[in-house]
Amino acid sequence: MARGKTYDEDFKKMIVELYNTKSKPACDIIREYGISNSVLYKWVKEYL
Repeated sequence: MARGKTYDEDFKKMIVELYNTKSKPACDIIREYGISNSVLYKWVKEYL
């Protein structure tokens, strides 16, 4: 079975920072960076 993309720690933290500072809406972050909704919220829970 093929695995999805892997992202480094710095990228994940940058995405969470964008989300937490409300500088961009979640839908814009998801679209712009090509991640799924579930991945975004998983990272947010992981890095809080």
